[in-house]
Order: sequence, then C-alpha cells, then structure tokens
Amino acid sequence: MVIEPFDAVIIGGGPAGAAAARLLASWGHSVRLLTRTVDHTRSLGESLPPSCEKLFDLLGATDAINNGGFLASTGNTVWWGEGTTRTAAFVDGATGWQVVRHDFDALLLRLAASAGAQVVRSALVRDVRLASASGRAGPAVSTVEYDTEDQPRHAVQASFVLDCSGRAGVVARRGYRVADPTQTTLALAATWTRPDGWGLADASHTLVETYANGWAWSGPVTPQRRYVTVMVDPRTTDLGADRGVISRYEREIGKTAALRGLLEGATRDTVPWGCDASLYHADVCGGPGVLLVGDAASFIDPLSSYGVKKALASAWLAAVVVHTSLTNVSLAGVALELFTAREREIHDASVRQSTTFFAEAAARHLHPFWTGRASAGDPAAGPEPAADVDIARLREDAAVLAAFEALRGARQIRLRRGDRLRIEARPALTTREVVLEERLVLPTWPADGHGVRFLRDIDLVRLVELAPEHEQVPDLFEAYIRRCPPVSLPDFLGALSVLLAKGALVDIS
Repeated sequence: MVIEPFDAVIIGGGPAGAAAARLLASWGHSVRLLTRTVDHTRSLGESLPPSCEKLFDLLGATDAINNGGFLASTGNTVWWGEGTTRTAAFVDGATGWQVVRHDFDALLLRLAASAGAQVVRSALVRDVRLASASGRAGPAVSTVEYDTEDQPRHAVQASFVLDCSGRAGVVARRGYRVADPTQTTLALAATWTRPDGWGLADASHTLVETYANGWAWSGPVTPQRRYVTVMVDPRTTDLGADRGVISRYEREIGKTAALRGLLEGATRDTVPWGCDASLYHADVCGGPGVLLVGDAASFIDPLSSYGVKKALASAWLAAVVVHTSLTNVSLAGVALELFTAREREIHDASVRQSTTFFAEAAARHLHPFWTGRASAGDPAAGPEPAADVDIARLREDAAVLAAFEALRGARQIRLRRGDRLRIEARPALTTREVVLEERLVLPTWPADGHGVRFLRDIDLVRLVELAPEHEQVPDLFEAYIRRCPPVSLPDFLGALSVLLAKGALVDIS
C-alpha cells in the first residue's frame, strides 16, 4: 500500500472541511479532503446571516454563492416567549441566504477542488494515527487510512489532520469532547410545499416560534417550499415509543400556533426525520498536527442560526494556524493556543446568548425544557467579558470625557508612560498567518488581558511612543500622521483621551 504525503488531510466535506481545503490549497499547500456519501433526502435547510459575506470574501466564494441560486432572505419573524409577533429586517437592507445544505456543501466542495485540493468522495475513514511532535524538529506527521467504494485500504500521511467531520467527530471523540448533559435536543424535520405561496408579509423570512415544551423553526428554500423543524428534549417530552416519527412530528407541530396555521392547506412532501442537536464542546481543540474544526470541536444551539457561519470562521482560523505552523514553526505552539482560545470564545458567547433567550421563554412556558436551559448555562463559559474597547462605551466613560476636555483646554502637555503600562508581544491574526504584535497591556484594561493595539485605526503603541516627545497636541498629531497612515483629528483626540483615562499615559504638566 502506497502512502501518499500531504501538508494537510481534511476529514469531512461540510462547510468547515471544504472552506479549510480551499484556503490551504489556494495558499500553496497540498491538501486531500475525504468526504463520505451522505443521504441527500435528509439534507437540512439553513439560514445564513448577511455577516457570512465577509467569510465568503475571504474564501473568494462570494460571486459563486450569489450566483448559486439560493433564496435571498431579508430578516426574521419570531414568536418568542410572550407570543407576540416580532419582525426584524437585517441592518441597512442587507440580505442573507436560505440554503439547502446539500447544494451549499456541494458548491463549496467544487470551489475547494478548483483551488487545487484533492477531493475524495465516498471515503470511509478507518484509522487515524496521530504522531507526537515531541523530539521532532518540524511538525508532527500523522497517518490516515480510509476505504472508498471502488477500493479499500488507502493511506495518506500529513503534517496536519483537520477533523471537520462534525457530530461524527472522527478524532474529536477520542477524549476531546465534553457533552452538555443539560441540553439534550432532538430535531424533527420535514419539508412542506404550498404552490400558491405562504401569505406572509415577507416570504423570505426565517420563522421561529416557541411553544410549551420546545420551539419550531422554518426557513424557505424556494418561494413555495419550506423546511419546518421542531426542537424537543426527549428527557422532558414524551414522544411516545409506540408512535411513528410522522405521528410524533405532527403532534409537536400541533402545539404551535403561528406555524400550525401557516401549514394549514400546505403539503408535507417528505417523511419527517430526526437528528441529534444536543450540545457539546471541546476544552482543547487540537494538539500537535491535529485540529478540531467547526462542529467537530463544538456544537452551538441551532437557535442562533450561526452554525454555518461558525464553521466557516473556524475553517479560516484553522487554515491560518496550519499555514503559520508550516511556514514558521517557531509560532506553531502560539498558533495552536490561539486556535483553542478563539474556538472556546465563540462557543461561550453562543451559550451566554442562548441562555438569555431561554430565560425569556421560560417566563411564559413553565416547562422543564425551558427552565432547565434557562438556569443551566455553561459553568466553563464564565462571566461575559467587559467590553472595555467598545467605542460606544468609551464615548460615555466619564474619565475619557474628562480627559478629552482637559486636552482641548490645555496650552501645553507633558505626557509620560503610566507606571503600570506594559507593551508586550501578543498573538494576532492577519488574513493568512498568526503573527506576534506589540500591544498595550494594563492591569484592568482591556479586561480580557489580551491587550489592545488599535482604536478607530489609531495605532496606540506608536502614539504612546511619540507622546513624550511633544508638548503641543497639534505637534503630536502632525508627528503621528508623518509616521502612521492618516487619521482624523477627532479620532486621534479620542484615542489620546482614552490612553489618559486608562492610565497608559499621564500628564505631568
């Protein structure tokens, strides 16, 4: 058996796997992607928010997505908690996408192949032997064995294995994952058709409705066809072991109000099917030569409608980590730590957001489905980080406003670095690599301890370096724009005020 070498082997052909493969191949790396045969009849519908466009741009996929025949969506209509109708359009008239996952995933796989990734379909991974980087001068080398429909026993070696296999977790199940026992969720899905349309104010909207013991979601994929899914907890809802899936699904739909009315006169054109939507996460999202990407690392509540976006963001970050590790081995450890930290931040932010929504629904629906989710949360997530670098908050900060007024009235300034300020190298992301970047670090700002480099395009490190050399604000401003890209005077004064308010600079005049 010939063992072929690659820079990266990717397990899984969903959005995470296809996106990571396309990026790495386009950056000059050898990539083999292994994807299994999937049941097209059980492909889910997904709502993608407009913010996905930034990730499509990174992938060089925006034109292909916009020309892919997917239905444009203008927002959401929700019946949450108290049951009143809430309609929300996307900001500034932006549009999202309503997609059938099979079609969307197939498009991304074609884009990966067009970038040079070797896509192997109908592949069944049999074994993954991860190698330790201990004692080696370069990256680890791992071996993946797999079968295809026409030939068993293929083997490839790679510096990196990316587990993008989603819930299957080919590598992730090897002790990386932690299940969330408080949120066991079963999704029951089917598609419905109404030839004369749905009679909605905006038929492109995603619809979400809570009911006594669960919630329902509906997204259109054509003007006449919609996916309708109910989310229940088998521990708290008697689904009836003696009833078939159709009966169970129809019983749950019957508990809704708005969606039940919407479906009257519509035709259910698929047999309902069930899929596990329970939550889990990984405390560590990889190791030497291996990364858990997208749903392989964590599964966020479907309520967010950010599953695909999370997968694409995770894929981009994984590609950046792999590229950095292969081209600058000295930063491999830093890149891996950054990957795990970012994956955990995304998961924890989702948990906090979902818990808030669940608490709102629990106030109306006094059922264990809601009260359990509202009170459980995720202890690992901890408190929400303070938004110290949030520009809106800084503009309302009394100390910042006072510093701004003092600068405006000062005839002379004598600025010095604060005693508690440190300038330290911290990992940062560019489009395709992890770099070490100098940042300002103070004991209480920013609260996350990661430091800060820019405020409204003002380079704070350069500003702190220049400040002691000038005794007039206009002179300091002119010196700054000679050294750095041009910025507006109001933004410059605002950044200088923040530095004074936070103690990065002190005025000894």
